[in-house]
Amino acid sequence: MEAEIPIIYQDHHLLIVNKPAGLVIHPTYKHADGTMWDAILAYLAQQGSDDWQPPDLPDEPAWANAPEKIQVMLRERRLERMWKEDGLLPRPCLLHRLDKDTSGVVALARTEHSRRHIIRQFHEHSIVKRYFAVVQRGAPDWARPRASFKLIRGQDEIDAAQFSVLIDFSVPCEINFILDGALQRDPADRRRCIVGPEGQQARTLVRVLATEGEFVLLEARPVTGRTHQIRAHLAALGYAIVGDLTYALSARAGTPEAALKMQFLHAYSLELSRYPDNALCTFVAPLANDLRVWLEHYFPIGLEVIHASETVPA
Repeated sequence: MEAEIPIIYQDHHLLIVNKPAGLVIHPTYKHADGTMWDAILAYLAQQGSDDWQPPDLPDEPAWANAPEKIQVMLRERRLERMWKEDGLLPRPCLLHRLDKDTSGVVALARTEHSRRHIIRQFHEHSIVKRYFAVVQRGAPDWARPRASFKLIRGQDEIDAAQFSVLIDFSVPCEINFILDGALQRDPADRRRCIVGPEGQQARTLVRVLATEGEFVLLEARPVTGRTHQIRAHLAALGYAIVGDLTYALSARAGTPEAALKMQFLHAYSLELSRYPDNALCTFVAPLANDLRVWLEHYFPIGLEVIHASETVPA
């Protein structure tokens, strides 16, 4: 049985969903079926085709003096092009990805024009992806930066390894900064990523939203889109995501972090200009119930902040 994927938004050109944690986004040799992709294809197959039709356009002025047979050919070619560019694709196009254990908003293009329109925004870094992450101090030794790793605040650049010395997250205040460090696969274990000398440039914008006890609620915005970017950058900073089985220290039995059965990293909003009206839209993925319940028990001020941040999708 396919998993049910909550639909956030759907029109002829665009599909926005809320991916549950623990679900692989696309088939791989390790996960050949039971993925989010399979569930979406099953959902769209049940719906069938929509009622979209190409607009009935007048002939181009330049066609006026062409023979009738040529005019017919030109109309047919234009119609074929409109179906190809604005008709439904045989399968939707996945525009970006989330890790298996990350929940939240994912966008898919349903037409070729929409795909090109949104991919261009990704290349221009004009799309805004915002995540909620709950972190606590502590990360494995292997996650320490092995190359330049900067923390940028305004005009100031500091060694990110000194961040915890310069600023204490336990003091409630609003902190905005950029993490800048190239990411690569860890030579010792290619299932994880590190800040390393052979990495690709990566930048993550971070804002502190709330602190309570040992936990810190962050808003993270990846400017680039590297594998495990938010998880690896925060672990390199020395503040791993709570519940992260790869980048966080093992949770001790009976602690609040041990009570969380999934990592607290949620892609909560995606801002883009949709096709064809180019309207700027923000799509919001509600938190999974498991994350809400955990916040309610162990980090209530964090839940209050998230409630205040959530908006109605455009």
